[in-house]
Amino acid sequence: MPTPEFIVHVPHPGTRHAALDLALDLAVRLQARLSGVFAAALPSAAFAVPEAITLQVQEAEQARKAASAKTDWWRQLLQQHGLHGDWRVGEGDLAQVLCLAVASADLLIVQRPETREDAPIGFGSTSRTVFAAVKPVLIVPAAGAASTGRRVLIAWNGSLESARALHGAAPLLARAEAVHVLDGSREQGPEGLAWLPPLDLAPWFARRGIAAGIERFQPEGTPAPAILARAQALQCDLIVLGAWGSSRLTEMVLGGVTRALFRECPLPLLVAH
Repeated sequence: MPTPEFIVHVPHPGTRHAALDLALDLAVRLQARLSGVFAAALPSAAFAVPEAITLQVQEAEQARKAASAKTDWWRQLLQQHGLHGDWRVGEGDLAQVLCLAVASADLLIVQRPETREDAPIGFGSTSRTVFAAVKPVLIVPAAGAASTGRRVLIAWNGSLESARALHGAAPLLARAEAVHVLDGSREQGPEGLAWLPPLDLAPWFARRGIAAGIERFQPEGTPAPAILARAQALQCDLIVLGAWGSSRLTEMVLGGVTRALFRECPLPLLVAH
């Protein structure tokens, strides 16, 4: 079985933060290769103001050089945990750098911004990264978590997005102490047509030797609070779900499960689009 490869975003090289601590713990438990990535920010919006381009480019270049000098810090950190991995530095838009970094890996680990950057329309770097990345993303709340993936709640709706998230979480689920599934999938598709889900839940878990409790989930009103309440009642430390299973535009303008959990969930989220 190939060694899993994780990428963790390190916004302040040389400094530990919640996502990095959790990434180290996860890599040790899953015997994964862990690479750190820093993005010297050069947002595309900078080019809208010609006077600011030179200054922004200079600042990004300085940040890139400073981060590149942290290779030894990263190597020592990995050695302390018995891990292997690379230190990578990119320059440009954060979401683009992270998407490129994880393209050849299995999981991207990022920390959720404390500034609610996705308001008001849900188009911050976190959501843009999840939307564009080809791999699952583990979003860690700033408050942190000592560990994750021991007691897992899966919010399943039968979408391609939820199937991708479930597949990405499989290595964690195989080692979890408890796995609970909220099955909110539909029986009929648009216009009453028979709905073919991307997988049958019970056989999928059985083939992998995962003991999962599956319960029907049909909450009244907005699902996000009900998902959180169930996760807390089951003492879960991770929620797995597909991101933007409904229209992206609808969620940006009117809100939705993905956006609500991105902004409010106190637990790590493993998501995929």
